[in-house]
Amino acid sequence: MIGASLRRREDLRLLAGRGRFSDDFNLAGQAYAAFVRSPHAHADILAIDRTAALGLEGVLGIYAADDLAATGSERIGTGIAGRGAGYPTRDGSAMADPPYFVLATDRVRHVGEAVAMVVATSADAAIRAAEAVRVGYRELPAVTAAAEAAHPDAPQLWPEAPNNTCYDWADGDAAAVARGLAASARIVTLDVEIGRVAPTFMEPRAALADFDAASGRFTLVAGCQAIHGLRDKLARVLRVERDRLRVISPDVGGAFGARSVIYPEYAAVLWAARALGRPVKWTATRQEEFLTTTQGRDSVLRGELGLGGDGSFLALRVTGNANMGARHTGNGPYSVMRNLARMLPGVYRTPAVCLELRGVFTNTVPVSSYRGVGRMEANFLIERLIDKAARETGLDRIALRRRNLIRSEELPLTTPMGAVYDSGDYAKGMDIALAAADWTGFPARRTAAKARGLLRGIGLSNYIEGAGGGAGEYAAVRLGRDGRFSIGAGCVDQGQGQRTSLAQIAADRLGLDPAVIDVLPSDTDLIADGVGTNASRSMVRAGAALVVAMERLVAMARPVAARLLQARDSDVSFRRGRFDAGGGREVALADVAAALDDPGGLFADCRSDDDAVTYPNGCHVCEVEIDPETGALRVVAFTAVDDVGRAINPPIVHGQSQGGIAQGIGEALSERVVFDDTGQVMTASFLDYGLPRAAMVPEIHPVSNDFPSPTNVLGVKGAGEGGATGAPAAVMNAVLDALADCGVDDLAMPATPMRVWKALRAGVVKNG
Repeated sequence: MIGASLRRREDLRLLAGRGRFSDDFNLAGQAYAAFVRSPHAHADILAIDRTAALGLEGVLGIYAADDLAATGSERIGTGIAGRGAGYPTRDGSAMADPPYFVLATDRVRHVGEAVAMVVATSADAAIRAAEAVRVGYRELPAVTAAAEAAHPDAPQLWPEAPNNTCYDWADGDAAAVARGLAASARIVTLDVEIGRVAPTFMEPRAALADFDAASGRFTLVAGCQAIHGLRDKLARVLRVERDRLRVISPDVGGAFGARSVIYPEYAAVLWAARALGRPVKWTATRQEEFLTTTQGRDSVLRGELGLGGDGSFLALRVTGNANMGARHTGNGPYSVMRNLARMLPGVYRTPAVCLELRGVFTNTVPVSSYRGVGRMEANFLIERLIDKAARETGLDRIALRRRNLIRSEELPLTTPMGAVYDSGDYAKGMDIALAAADWTGFPARRTAAKARGLLRGIGLSNYIEGAGGGAGEYAAVRLGRDGRFSIGAGCVDQGQGQRTSLAQIAADRLGLDPAVIDVLPSDTDLIADGVGTNASRSMVRAGAALVVAMERLVAMARPVAARLLQARDSDVSFRRGRFDAGGGREVALADVAAALDDPGGLFADCRSDDDAVTYPNGCHVCEVEIDPETGALRVVAFTAVDDVGRAINPPIVHGQSQGGIAQGIGEALSERVVFDDTGQVMTASFLDYGLPRAAMVPEIHPVSNDFPSPTNVLGVKGAGEGGATGAPAAVMNAVLDALADCGVDDLAMPATPMRVWKALRAGVVKNG
């Protein structure tokens, strides 16, 4: 079953409109919440006047921070106490940890921050009342750019963070890098801006909260990436034991890392459900998503690559600032720091590497994980640097890469940044991509495009990303007396087809038809433990834990099978769903369950503590055409070669690759969150934010170049983020290749028609 291209069991229900997302859940007598949000990026709260709003029809209550604090609401914990020690600042101190409250207390620090909550009998009544609440503000100066936030004269957000610095961190061997750069025949320097992007889910965030006074238990229905982690964090905010809070994550229309954090609205509606004695529901508007859901990327980086006379890489130094937004939500700093550092060398032999990175607070929406976090930034920088080095040295860009690629026989290999690359053949992946993209035939295509008045360019990006790490995972399997199996895991499906893949793993290991295997929904009352879905870890960690759980189930069933077969336990073998005692004596695993005395059947689970990181990798080749008169740009071809170790279900893996590439193309060509100087979000709707459209993405047929990972029993590496990690560099390298003869040697993302047109005009002026 593993490796079979089975149809996703989720698709028929979802495509037929029978999916159940957070907003589809309702309870009798529920009320509705709306939030009063700050119109300012930085301001003191002087007063909140609820008088007019309280008089409106249907209003049940209006609450501010002091109301929540008076009745047992704690501030939101970031988890820094448990994790920050591993990422100290350069002087050894912990990174700044400003308070994070459910509702703003005395000051707001970004547009959209919640100041008060209104609860009413209808959603419309709640919105009308929220608009009627009058808040007095004293507006303060704001800072929005990462490059400006640490300046001594910049507006200060938090007393805990002088110069707005969350962390000032270094990794790698700076002395070795200095020696390598000093010995280099050439040093290539590149400054890149990784623009901010918004995780635009199909389904806006929503939450339905309930409180049962008789049992003292809360229930929250909300799409998330970690039901147990969200439960534990919310329990701390509400000051209750975690077994008094149930979290259900139903169908989820996309997550991309942004649903892995706790959001204030979830705690607020739970508090309101208890205070009012009735269920409370909240559904975000699309504008609220742009103003409140954590965003991604947003950093400025400088790379210095030292090369020997033969083109060998000798040293790489990277410095930069990363924008944290108004506060950090727990995983934002770690994801960027850890992933950027360990992925800086890419797939290339670079003896000395170091990173100096400062995380800064600004008056903007908080930044957290986003698909390919840290890995995309590292890959973008090294691949752009290599193309620039090729132009400056006159070396062929493919030959330069081939000279420095880590060879397959060198794996596993520990990089200068401590990453242990597990398996693969990076040179083979690049060769497959070059052949599939017809790289050698490109000059003829460029000539043909020129005859049509167009500029054509081709670009390449070799990518690698750390995936699957973290503190293990939980999985369980139950065999009922009716012969059906149910499996559950701590990972949460947000559209990746996990229910199909987990069923395939179970069917493969037990020798069964997947049709007899049910996958439990993500519900903390049904699944005892779990870490969650992030970092492309679900099959790496949950799949491996499920294998162990099934092995334990078979071991538990063996004595019962031996009794039925009148044989000794040691004489009974298990294969393809049946126990065999020899001599034609066999019994099916399902029949063993029927013979059990326990009406609950057989149950086995596994809480793995494995945290080995895997390293998916691949190569992307992109071709673009540009109209020099207008700057209009079109991606005309895209080739993707991926090594995911072992594909449980190839169409699912290819779909993940295609989706990630679409996001990468969007980031390179159109997506960017824009703030004005006062901190107002200028891209808070789909009219303003450049979400990639179908017409921007060419037909993509990913090619597999899989080398099983030795780090886990399934050999999988993770497949969710490679497309978003590698695509932006491939696209931008193609754009700059198309513009090279026009005097354009650099261009910031996104390469919008206006930016391209301006660069072309500037190139003409520069060249006379």
